[in-house]
Amino acid sequence: MCGFEVTGLEPGSVVIALEAPTLAEADASRFGGGHLVPMFAEPQRMIDVGATAVDLFAEVLASALESDREHVVGDRALFETCVRFARAGRGRFGAIQLSGFPGRDAPLVVGPEHIPHLELLRDETPAPRAVRVAGRLDTISASKASCVLILADGSSVPARLDTQDIESLKQHFNAKVVVSGIAQFRPSGRLLTIDVEHIGPARPQDVVFEQAPRAPLRLIPASTMRQDSTVGVAAFFGTWPGEETDEELLAALEAIR
Repeated sequence: MCGFEVTGLEPGSVVIALEAPTLAEADASRFGGGHLVPMFAEPQRMIDVGATAVDLFAEVLASALESDREHVVGDRALFETCVRFARAGRGRFGAIQLSGFPGRDAPLVVGPEHIPHLELLRDETPAPRAVRVAGRLDTISASKASCVLILADGSSVPARLDTQDIESLKQHFNAKVVVSGIAQFRPSGRLLTIDVEHIGPARPQDVVFEQAPRAPLRLIPASTMRQDSTVGVAAFFGTWPGEETDEELLAALEAIR
């Protein structure tokens, strides 16, 4: 699905022309039969199946550069790809410019100055984790491998499946089910989607799983932590070393022995 061909490259030119199959052409079993499919099983974010995988990557990259942490589209693996792409422009090239994508009038420019932002976005995105969620099967896509669960508190959880067995899912429609899979999160820590590995009828004891998956605790990158006389270690112990000489410091340590 991610294959493409280089169709234009001239000596001395820094312009590379690419061609790639549309999503419907590359994977008719998943993207055929419709013009729009949800991104990450979110009905409000749709993908045109007439677009290519290169178009889709450009949308993810643009979202990483232009959207806030709550609305950015992508998971940790995609953000790592964005970082690697931005790093490719370092050295001989000042930036990489992408143009010719649907829905964008201006080119998308990615330069070395964007690398720290993309790295932080990747590092802030919680790692995927195995989860188990129980809820009412509210929405089943008629042609795509996705569904939506409604939890006890009324919130919805989008989920996507590797394969779609419509007839099997129909028997669970509007009934309580339990889903096991891998949760993907946004940089903000909010759930993005669940990659479903198993879905089946819920049992009474599955009531303990009737809540949205939470992101694991994240370590705060050291580069984002501020240390001065008002916060951190210095605020408690005071700033050191100061103006003391070695002799004065040794004398002070001797006095508190």
